[in-house]
Amino acid sequence: MRLLLIDHGCCDVPNTRVHHCREHLEKLGVQASACGPSSISHLASHQPGLHGIHLHDVAAASKLFLRAVQDGTPIALLEALATISPSLLGLVRETARQMVAEAVDANLPDVIFVFHAGILTDLAIETGVPVVVHVSFSDLVVAGRNGFMRQRVTAAIASCNGIVATDADTAQALRQEWLSDDVHSPDEQVPIVIWPPSPNSAADILAVCQCALSRRQYRA
Repeated sequence: MRLLLIDHGCCDVPNTRVHHCREHLEKLGVQASACGPSSISHLASHQPGLHGIHLHDVAAASKLFLRAVQDGTPIALLEALATISPSLLGLVRETARQMVAEAVDANLPDVIFVFHAGILTDLAIETGVPVVVHVSFSDLVVAGRNGFMRQRVTAAIASCNGIVATDADTAQALRQEWLSDDVHSPDEQVPIVIWPPSPNSAADILAVCQCALSRRQYRA
């Protein structure tokens, strides 16, 4: 199985969550690649299967967004994206879209697993590859502050083939406020599983991605 891991947090090797998950997945026999923001303007050296989204040049137009990119944490990026101008957000989306598309073309993943519900979830859906998203409560809080982001995140979550929540409160919020009964019939609704993310989540990631792929193939 081939998986593409996309994280809204820094993906630089070797001490990031997405990198550790990738290593553990490969020990399970999974061909895993990774994509996410780079904490530096260019990766020090090219790493096969690693696709850094270089946002520094774009972020230079906003001190707040530049600090978020330099910070490298998912929550900093998501919070900044909810406050920047529509024109800057458009530039960020286009930069990220190109790298996500490049990662898909280079690795031909069976499933994309996205850490956090945000701009990259939406772009993963656009590729046409089955997508699983791991949602934290903070993702929903931040997206709810911005009408455009809420609309995009709501549509992206509803289009995913698998949904993971960090805890029961997040799962409840998803069901009550983000997943409309009008989107899918009861037989088509994607179940929400619950587990917190960690570098040792490889087996859980593989299991939920296998279910998502089976669900997509069954519907097809």
